[in-house]
Amino acid sequence: MKRLFKMMPLFVLIIGLMACSPDNDNNNNDGINETEQNDNNEAVNNDNAASDDDSDGNDMSEDNDNADDDALGDDGDQSNMNAAQEDSEFESGQGGFLWRVDNEDTTVYLQGTIHIGPQSFYPLNDAIESAYEEADVVVPEIDITSVGAFTELKTTLDQGVYDDGETIEDHIPGDVYDKLIEVLEDFNLDPERFVAFKPWMLESTLSSLVAQELGYLYGVDEYFLERAHEDDKEIIELESVEEQFAVLSGQSDEFQALQLAETLNGLEDFEEEIGEMFDVYLAGDEDALKEQLFLEDGEIEEVIEDEALQEEYQSYTKALNDDRNVGMADTIEEFLDDGSDKTYFVIVGTAHLIEDPHVPGLLEEKGFEVERIY
Repeated sequence: MKRLFKMMPLFVLIIGLMACSPDNDNNNNDGINETEQNDNNEAVNNDNAASDDDSDGNDMSEDNDNADDDALGDDGDQSNMNAAQEDSEFESGQGGFLWRVDNEDTTVYLQGTIHIGPQSFYPLNDAIESAYEEADVVVPEIDITSVGAFTELKTTLDQGVYDDGETIEDHIPGDVYDKLIEVLEDFNLDPERFVAFKPWMLESTLSSLVAQELGYLYGVDEYFLERAHEDDKEIIELESVEEQFAVLSGQSDEFQALQLAETLNGLEDFEEEIGEMFDVYLAGDEDALKEQLFLEDGEIEEVIEDEALQEEYQSYTKALNDDRNVGMADTIEEFLDDGSDKTYFVIVGTAHLIEDPHVPGLLEEKGFEVERIY
């Protein structure tokens, strides 16, 4: 029988809360203690017009460089997307989930992504690489290669940490707290630096730490965004960091605690499960990917007894996928109708393109002809 959140770390990664990307150092590995939390909140409140450089002196990340080294080792430059990866089990030239939509001389490509991966993913299939080369504009959920440190710090403080003197221990069951401390210590991290994090932020942090440890630092989004900057292509974001954080942070304590518990209990299976997902992603197997990610209504009732949490699970997945898909489709419609004769390369988490109400289907409802070309 399926566990409700067996695939939750993967579910989040593929749907696209890219502000939690494992290669984003400001967000994931930097713990925060109570004193630092208060100092940082004051700094944010007093200087909302600050530039990205204003966060350079903040204690939030300074003391965790050593912790990162302890947990992850000296693996060299994580951002070098073109470096060779030895002993790869994946072949380049694969990858699926590419659609095309035309309106007169304006073209939109829809490329499904996965937000982590090994270097050996690249290059992707020729059809995908050609679509990127053809594009005038690259359209990610958010441009994680350009998100400012101050923006992330403020958003984290606003939505990801407790600001009332409470800690994670006040909001989760004792056994979950004990497991959390055990896992953080296994990563050679000081638990005291994470006690102010809310459950959803800890869940994302832990998933990212495991991905880093496995070397899966090279998401499809980042692969194309780094190239887009190098090629001087225009980049238009579909969403913001604040919007994506709001989806994760808007759940009840009980629901967030359940998510965190399932993540903690599933970390040992992460490598196996993400490897299976990589295979499915590279094969472009829509049905297999949906089977991995989503539970049917009857299955939800089998694995969670509380009716309120059942309803919250439904509302959470709706906010995570359905509602965002509507907004994405509306923006893409504007591209198609703008008369610019440009080619747009839209890169979003693959679930947005395959799980109803998915973006291709919503565009068809608007009267566009959508073709899956790979």
